[in-house]
Amino acid sequence: MNPRILLSIIAVTGALLFSSHGNAESQAQKKSGSSAEQFPGKANQTFSFKGIPLGKPEVKDALQKICIGKKFNTISDRCSFTDEKSTILLDYETLVDAIAQVTLSSDKALIKVVIDGSTQEMLTLAKALEKKYGAPLKKNTVIKKEIGTQTDKGTFGLKEVKEAQLDKEIFVWMDDQGSRIIVESIYSDFDMGGVTIESPPVAAQGSAEKKAK
Repeated sequence: MNPRILLSIIAVTGALLFSSHGNAESQAQKKSGSSAEQFPGKANQTFSFKGIPLGKPEVKDALQKICIGKKFNTISDRCSFTDEKSTILLDYETLVDAIAQVTLSSDKALIKVVIDGSTQEMLTLAKALEKKYGAPLKKNTVIKKEIGTQTDKGTFGLKEVKEAQLDKEIFVWMDDQGSRIIVESIYSDFDMGGVTIESPPVAAQGSAEKKAK
């Protein structure tokens, strides 16, 4: 065979193989991208709480610096964090002067933060977190309210009142480390909800308990 023809065949074959490989990678990337879009709630960055990593030991000093920034927290030495759970006043994203319960592990790792607020505050926070972390996993449920009623026989009982039912929205984000943020528009009463920030072990335990139930 003519050497020039042989070289041409080799060049064309190599180009086809390279093109095929490139197309395969492109298709894989497309699948990967579409897969991520199918699972809302996967955060686009790792969570931290005001710059403090979740689940990492010895963050007490960093928490104290944040805590001392609020005069209210100096009452009863709230910034000592000597107990497992401490209730302090702080700011978080769109929440200002919010009451928070901070939980530390035995090695002084930040494992859980729960902050209460109004329904409107939680909905505003959810929008801010969506802008920061991406689309959350959204859940909608109904809270059924009951009132005490008296029967014809004179006995008392509980009766559901449809007019008092509340629509509850839940927003969930999870990062690549397994940490989780949950925003609830309503807990169980009117106009009061909250946000929970959990380290990987706490989030995993909560998911396991939910599955068990």
